[in-house]
Amino acid sequence: MTRVSGVVATLWALSVGIGQVAFWPALPWDADTAVALALGCILFVLLAAASGWLSRCPSAPRFVLLHLLLPFVLGSFWALSAHHHSVAERLPPSLHGTDHRVVLEIEGLPETSSAVASFRSHTAVQGFLDSRFRARVLTSEYRELVGMRLLLSWYRVEPRLASKMTSGSRWSMTLRLKRPRGSVNPHTFDYEAWLLEQGIYATGYVRDSGAMPEHLAEGAGVAAAIDRVREGLRYRMRGVEGGIDLLPREALIRALLLGDKGGIDQQTQDLLRRTGTAHLLAISGLHVGIVAGFFLLLGGWVSRAAGIFRPHNPPFLAGAIGLLAALGYTLISGAPLSAQRALIMTSIAIIALMFRRSVSAGLAFAAALAGVLLLQPLAVINAGFWLSFVAVGALLLRFRGRSDSGDDATRGREPVGRRPLRIWHSLRTALQSQWAILLGLLLPSVLIFAGVSLSGLLLNLIAIPWVGMVILPLIFLAALVPAPLQLTLWQLADVQLGWLMDFLRLADHMLPGWQPIPAPTATVGVLALISCGMLLLPRGVPGRALGWGLLPVLLVGLSPWQRPDPPHLTLTALDVGQGLAVVAATERATLVYDTGASTGSGWSAGRSIVAPYILATGYPQLGALMVSHGDRDHAGGVTGLLSQLHVDALIAPGDLASRLSGGTTSKSCVAGEHEVWGGLRIEWLWPRTLELTGEENDHSCVGLLTWRDVRVLLTGDITASVEERLRALYPEFAPVDLLVAPHHGSQTSSSAALIAWAQPARVVFSAGFRHYFGHPHPEVVARYTRTSAQLFNTAESGAIRFRWDDTGRLEVREARAQSRFWYADHSNKKDNNQALSHRSELW
Repeated sequence: MTRVSGVVATLWALSVGIGQVAFWPALPWDADTAVALALGCILFVLLAAASGWLSRCPSAPRFVLLHLLLPFVLGSFWALSAHHHSVAERLPPSLHGTDHRVVLEIEGLPETSSAVASFRSHTAVQGFLDSRFRARVLTSEYRELVGMRLLLSWYRVEPRLASKMTSGSRWSMTLRLKRPRGSVNPHTFDYEAWLLEQGIYATGYVRDSGAMPEHLAEGAGVAAAIDRVREGLRYRMRGVEGGIDLLPREALIRALLLGDKGGIDQQTQDLLRRTGTAHLLAISGLHVGIVAGFFLLLGGWVSRAAGIFRPHNPPFLAGAIGLLAALGYTLISGAPLSAQRALIMTSIAIIALMFRRSVSAGLAFAAALAGVLLLQPLAVINAGFWLSFVAVGALLLRFRGRSDSGDDATRGREPVGRRPLRIWHSLRTALQSQWAILLGLLLPSVLIFAGVSLSGLLLNLIAIPWVGMVILPLIFLAALVPAPLQLTLWQLADVQLGWLMDFLRLADHMLPGWQPIPAPTATVGVLALISCGMLLLPRGVPGRALGWGLLPVLLVGLSPWQRPDPPHLTLTALDVGQGLAVVAATERATLVYDTGASTGSGWSAGRSIVAPYILATGYPQLGALMVSHGDRDHAGGVTGLLSQLHVDALIAPGDLASRLSGGTTSKSCVAGEHEVWGGLRIEWLWPRTLELTGEENDHSCVGLLTWRDVRVLLTGDITASVEERLRALYPEFAPVDLLVAPHHGSQTSSSAALIAWAQPARVVFSAGFRHYFGHPHPEVVARYTRTSAQLFNTAESGAIRFRWDDTGRLEVREARAQSRFWYADHSNKKDNNQALSHRSELW
């Protein structure tokens, strides 16, 4: 084995050892034990070497021990210790929802937006701002809080105070803190895991009633200085003159330079996703490479000029300038994972150039992988980690062994007649690069985003050079020049971005765009990995053509219409916090009852939770969207859901349906009528009139959903008075298999009359974790408990899926019961039955 191959194998084994611990269901031992075991492994190897045992060992076993087994074990113990520390650092459960007066230091760039009136309204509050920022606690009456990193919101901030919220600034504030917690649903973003990966151990908001927040001091230190530079650039981008916005696409420029994507509107994000060009706004190897290359070239000119006065090593000075520029840009952009990877690989290449050494791309890739994971052991749960490393790995695999030395030798004296051949060669290389990235990211894209962009292969051939060779240089140069010229360059970049967006909109109308693909089965996933891996092999490798033979099988397996399922009913109460969203699906139809909430910042449960879940599970086209009533925690996600999915019909009480439809066929729910979709039948029990606004709780659409002999009662937010009327109107009502509890388990609902009338076998409460409304109310829980009904709560279980097959067998799965160690200490189950993650029973 060569020395280089040994180093590469060691780095890979170390990386795999670190990364695989993130997928453990629980963390054994503790942090100190993990460190002790790691030291024990090192001591064992040292003793083996000192005794001469290693030198007498055959080369193959010695290679496995030193370069594979030992780094794998050490990486595992390193990650285990880090994860124990991260979990232990989180806010103790006893302090969840408590207030604390602390002195804190702001980290990074605070995000500000126009203040909104309330959770239930998007109406802006003039003269105030909402701010979201990260901070580190410096002093507190609770020792556990000191040093803790927080993610905080400050609502309705006066502009004079918001202007003082700079990186490193110190404040005295009263905070309402919460333990890191997020909605847990299949195939959706895991906010709780993201907080842990980011090193954020509590969330909360500023309490400005009573003792007002007090600004104590400005920021100091290297980190604060870097963030002040970032803040200064962001401030200068927001120039407005005479009421005219000088940079209409300032949010895109800010994303490309600073990695700050907070101001990009949802329409632009959707356009970039559909056209497969969203990666252009993620700070990646493209951006870092351009900066390093530009300053390497600039450093070469400086080095040659300096050589006139004093002889020196020209590549050393040029490389130092390029290296410093790449490092500076990575820090200015906020150092995301993709930039860290690119910085490590670029640094290795530049250092090799400085010392006139050759380094394999495989070694640089393995070093970047190990470096990122050593710094952030939980990086493997970040989607950006996979997209960045898989894309680069696909390019390295595709072009492995390729040499252009013959071309380089004649590049300076190339005949004019051969220039078209070189242009064709460059175009072919670019097309092969995009093909390699498309193949490499096919499986990650399906698993993470539940789809792929069909037009991305062609559009990136234009968009990448346009951004890389025109737009990015203008933006980078503008950051380095004085203010008058700076604005001019940014305006030129803004114009180019406008043309690029117009081009992408035109292409979006003319070319096939985003194709939703459900999450593949394990067999299809393995086939995809083998097929794409074989097709990425360099030309001439034996067996490469077999990948084309597997590709049709793969495409059939990924096609949702090629998945015949036996008859079944799946009903999922999604975890949308304090709100409601229920998805009912058979092998032929899908229905949605309520869509969860939306917020003034633009987040929508319909777009971020409901739609991704439906797309990833491969359910049939959405037949109907049923909105119980107009409260934002039930109807807030409608617009977001409709922007992602086609819906045949929207049903809501009174005239609410027409107001929400947005062009979709709308109907009103009224007692006595029924609808049928693919074996699913819903009979409306309430309201009894069409003359309603649909906004009040007692206007809620109450429906009995039936499939074969399964009965599910959907109740919205009705109160006890409507429950009494339902009992009087339908005295012969048969018991239901599942009841979605009215009004999240509020004390004003779930009366004894409803429970005696519906006689539910199972009850689901859809509520927020330790929400200030206190749902479900203990008295309500006690009422249901006395009936021996099985109780489920999305606040404790995450999304809850009930699946009845054609034999009548019921299977129940709870999302928080999946194997993730960061969920382990969140269980607050009240009874043993609910602690089961997987139940089967005959009904």
